[in-house]
Amino acid sequence: MRELVFALLLGMGGGGVYAMLGTGIVTAYKGSGIINFAHGAFAVYAAFAYDQLRTSGQFALPWVDVLPGRLNLPVMVRLQHHGTSQLVAVTVSLVLVAFIGLLAHLLVFRPLRRAPALGKVIGSLGVMLYLQAVVLLNYGSGARAPQGLLPKEPILNFLGLGKNMPRLDVYMAAAAVLMGAAVWALLRFSRVGLATRAADENEKGAVLLGLSPQLLAGLNWVLSAVLAGIAGLLWVGAGSLDATGFTLLIVPALGAALIGRLTSIPLATAGGLALGMFQAGTVEVTQRSWWPRQLPPTGVREAVPVMVIGCFLYFRGDRLPVRGTVAQRRLPRAPEPRHVIAGTIVPVVIVVFLATSFTSNWAVALTTSLLATMLMLSWVVITGYLGQISLAQLSLAGIAAYTAARLSANVEKVSQFDLLSVRGPNLPDPIAALLGVVAAVALGLLIGLPAVRIRGVQLAVMTLAAVAPISMLLMRNEWLFGAAAASNYPIPRPTYFGVYVGATDPQTSFTDYWAFTAFAIVALLVLCLAVVGLRRGSTGRRFLAVRANERAAAAVGINVARTKLLGFGIAAAIAGVAGVLQSYRLGTIRPDSYSLFVGLALFAFVYLGGITTVYGAVIGGLLVGGGLIAEFIDIHTSTGFDDYILLIGAVGLILTAILDPEGIALAGADALQRMRACLNRGRAATRPTPSDERAVVAAAARSH
Repeated sequence: MRELVFALLLGMGGGGVYAMLGTGIVTAYKGSGIINFAHGAFAVYAAFAYDQLRTSGQFALPWVDVLPGRLNLPVMVRLQHHGTSQLVAVTVSLVLVAFIGLLAHLLVFRPLRRAPALGKVIGSLGVMLYLQAVVLLNYGSGARAPQGLLPKEPILNFLGLGKNMPRLDVYMAAAAVLMGAAVWALLRFSRVGLATRAADENEKGAVLLGLSPQLLAGLNWVLSAVLAGIAGLLWVGAGSLDATGFTLLIVPALGAALIGRLTSIPLATAGGLALGMFQAGTVEVTQRSWWPRQLPPTGVREAVPVMVIGCFLYFRGDRLPVRGTVAQRRLPRAPEPRHVIAGTIVPVVIVVFLATSFTSNWAVALTTSLLATMLMLSWVVITGYLGQISLAQLSLAGIAAYTAARLSANVEKVSQFDLLSVRGPNLPDPIAALLGVVAAVALGLLIGLPAVRIRGVQLAVMTLAAVAPISMLLMRNEWLFGAAAASNYPIPRPTYFGVYVGATDPQTSFTDYWAFTAFAIVALLVLCLAVVGLRRGSTGRRFLAVRANERAAAAVGINVARTKLLGFGIAAAIAGVAGVLQSYRLGTIRPDSYSLFVGLALFAFVYLGGITTVYGAVIGGLLVGGGLIAEFIDIHTSTGFDDYILLIGAVGLILTAILDPEGIALAGADALQRMRACLNRGRAATRPTPSDERAVVAAAARSH
């Protein structure tokens, strides 16, 4: 019992940072009505700026130099030739992150104030990806070991429990309580706080009273960014500093904010502390001899926030506050596909021609675009047609790949370079692939269960939180997938009806085998036709009705819950097919291949292409890193395009959400339609009228 009590207390440090980040999320939501998925990225930027100032005396502004030639956009600002003092580093870092918060409001969230929930989520995810990309480009991808602000020396025999407690954990918990109390008092008693509460409860009424909701939103965004910066600076000495790990703190922070119902600072603070302590307690419990080895401790720890978020949203999600705006833009169009035969034959002919004429590198780029398009079709169904924001589609693809690989494996090593073999029932590859897709569908339905009660932003929070547990609890689970689960997982050589369909050429060992390319083309064609048929049928019309207005859809007899689950199942099946074929192309898979940021980058490009159409998925597949357009740019430029792919996707995501949420595909179709209309008007203006024609005939007769 003493060990469990100490483990719970040991979680105060992590709970403190969750509480501080949760306080900032609630502050931004009360000021603008937006759940800030980029809040953890704000903390990351402040932490990296602080470490860079302490070590080299310089910091990076929140952008990169994209000007060509000798024109240079200032990025790095040097204050001293050596490291600065701690006070200067803290001050500059907080001013910088406040500036980032102000820019996020002015450039992203203010233009999106009338956007539907999907547009606001897209903008928030775009800011997160943008800051992630800028940190990687300006500060590098390596982990750092910075010196923290708070002491880490242990407190001996803490509370008489016979164990030593790191001072950092105690100070983090105290800092979280102090921050929560200060922000609560500010919002409760100050003039700005009272105005913020008024706008939060009724924005339309606040406008009538002469308040400026956007000015209040800007002030709260700056305050929220500073709170994130403080959390990042206090937590910076707890361990290694890397962009990915720090940014993922947004998941438990969202759990803390939801415990506070996105309105209560004290509840968010208490919820964050409790969440961190509960995580630490579960880790201690999983070390007991009676704990089943089928549930790895790291996976259970990552599953705690998603369980809290899922339970809260399922049982209390309908009571979360919804902020009303003066006006709201409509959702992107999802037009019914026309000219299906021509739209099928022409792309297939082009792809077959490219597949037969490309060299090895181009063939790999082609299959990369084909497989990315397959996965993006799942987003077309679940988000474009049904309006449900799912950020876990890549994880579903990974589950299908791991399941199919385990079921088709035997005890032999696939390659001489494989470190571990995988034991399995050695099922035929088509059956193993089918069961992999079934596993993806089952998990997709489980993730989609909260969608019965929640929608929009809350569902995005749920699916975002589900990514890490899927990786830690399932993909890395040695009991499920064998000893190779946490490392390079070998994929058996796939054979369908006696024909080898893997991407690795048996003769050259290059990943450009013609049979796999043909297999991918046929699979993508079938999926595209299935999605087109879905949109043109009654199921697609039900999807659009649910997307537009769930209450109205229920009033006309549509079973909303069943329709949502059907959409999640169909989208998961498409993602499963993409995941299985992607494993055939790679030959070896890793859990890191299905990380949150890879999935968000793919989501960014399908939204940029047009998330409501099949052609939008095709355009998104062409734009992904390693795809055809990336290969073309890499050949014709001196810098690596793939280094900037995350930045390009983030900027494209933000601009699409603000300027044209319908994406490139529909924008291009509208432009072609306008050009056709202009040409038709020009022809009509130059065509002679009947009276003019008779005059011409009479003049010709007189001339004779």
